Amino acid sequence: MKYQYTDRATQLINNRLERFKKHDDNQTIVDHLSFSFPLADLRHLRRSPNIGSTVDSQTLFPEIPTINQELNTDGLNVDETLKAIELQKERVNNEMSDFYYRSLRAFSSVVLGFQLSAPRDKGFHGYQNSLNLLTDEGTQIGFVGIGGQRNTVYFQISGEGCKHLWSHTTPFILHHWLSKVLSISYLSRIDIARDCYDDVFNCKNAETNFFQKAFARKKGGPNPTMAPRHSFTVNGEYDVEMTTVGKRTSPVYWRIYNKKLEQGIQEPDLVWYRNEVELKKWTVDCLLDPDSTFAGICDFSQQMINTDGVHTSSSPRVSKAATDLASRVKWVRRMCGKALSDIFEITEGDIQTLLGLLVPDKYITGKSLDIPNTYKQLLTEQLRSH
Repeated sequence: MKYQYTDRATQLINNRLERFKKHDDNQTIVDHLSFSFPLADLRHLRRSPNIGSTVDSQTLFPEIPTINQELNTDGLNVDETLKAIELQKERVNNEMSDFYYRSLRAFSSVVLGFQLSAPRDKGFHGYQNSLNLLTDEGTQIGFVGIGGQRNTVYFQISGEGCKHLWSHTTPFILHHWLSKVLSISYLSRIDIARDCYDDVFNCKNAETNFFQKAFARKKGGPNPTMAPRHSFTVNGEYDVEMTTVGKRTSPVYWRIYNKKLEQGIQEPDLVWYRNEVELKKWTVDCLLDPDSTFAGICDFSQQMINTDGVHTSSSPRVSKAATDLASRVKWVRRMCGKALSDIFEITEGDIQTLLGLLVPDKYITGKSLDIPNTYKQLLTEQLRSH
């Protein structure tokens, strides 16, 4: 049965739809968003076409500073030379820090439509420092963490912040900036929700669907568990009406709850349930079409969306050993690739000799790396002379 609402209830629904959605054809709401990327990747902003605006990116984003790396140490003793080197490093770090800070402010303003507060001088989620993410009116709607592992930056945008975000841009345009410009493959977290105003997709419906295995992931795997989390007043009325499916630590976690009750809305004719899925370490491509992403999670979500679901997934679990190997190989290729190629050519393609020359004996365990005496003698003399 389709509920008939009073004008007041209809107005409440329309107001909330308008705040969340930039386009009328959106069926879902992106209600939370968080992602991270290396600070160094902010240098790509200036070179990107400014999708979503007619203003050139080179006008909007700061230019990376030209840093003179030359250091004249003529006439300096050892202590003076070391001090000069440290001062040079400090100067370079300060110039780059200023560039990253200005770039971060420009990214927040141009791409996301937010302002940044001054540094809070306190950590956040393991990051060394943090800033508040603000609307133009000064409302705090998220956080930015700086200085995490491998010098990364982390954005966390709340549900209230997402309302402002989607009034400024679209998921499709944001995907361009995150994926194509900042090379983000996976979002730390994204919450996608579907609101129900006709009392069909409520908590009772979710519990029925659970026992019909409608929450099973379309890609397969074990069925999740369900936990009704209702609470009541002494008069037998709901204080909280909520059902969860899955675990908070899982890649997919569902919350189905009475949003009207949560918001404290007293309008008797209004029915408002929210069906919300929390996706962790999820592919950034889900932003290309959040409706299809939502529909593609399981049979339960497909029922709510008039769109064919598209299967998207969380990041594959990669062993720590594989991650370390990949990151170290990437660093060596970037920093030493040309030099290694030259040594490889000099040693006539002898891999064992090349490794023996490069890896100190104290790091070698197990089988030794024998080096021809000619190379040993040449290398020893050259190292001693420097």
